[in-house]
Amino acid sequence: MSISNVSRGMLLVSLVFASAQVAADPRNTQRQSRTVLADVVDVKPLIRTVEVEVPVRECYERPVRRAQPRASLGRTVAGGIIGGVLGAQVGDGSGQRAATVIGSVIGAAAANESAKTSETRVERYCETTYEYESRERVDGFRVTYEYLGEVYVTRTQTDPGDTIRVRISVTPLAD
Repeated sequence: MSISNVSRGMLLVSLVFASAQVAADPRNTQRQSRTVLADVVDVKPLIRTVEVEVPVRECYERPVRRAQPRASLGRTVAGGIIGGVLGAQVGDGSGQRAATVIGSVIGAAAANESAKTSETRVERYCETTYEYESRERVDGFRVTYEYLGEVYVTRTQTDPGDTIRVRISVTPLAD
């Protein structure tokens, strides 16, 4: 079954007439919208100040003296013997024995200390401290734009450039 050109024309006219009636019907509250470009008139960054914790590493050198023990058993024993001999020269009887023991201990300790050497070296020390700085951050943009002779203002996350997309919405008013 084929539709003639006349039938097609009649069908098209009927569809146009029906859609015009639906659009003109005040009970049709369907919202219609579209997106257009509007001219940007002005863009101002919205600035906020924040406190930022910044690590600062400070290093310095300082001299450090360290004792370097030398293992010298012979020197310690010799010091103990010499201290014992000198202690034996003091006093008599049981006091002489005590002086000998004390002299041996003191002589061994003195010989052990003299075996130690000290060395001074320069060592590097570092420590981290924190400082606070105020910094400015862009928190969005205040955009002024014009559409059909009217001026509008909005806030955006990015700078839109010379134009901004806006949605135009038309809703019929019901009586």
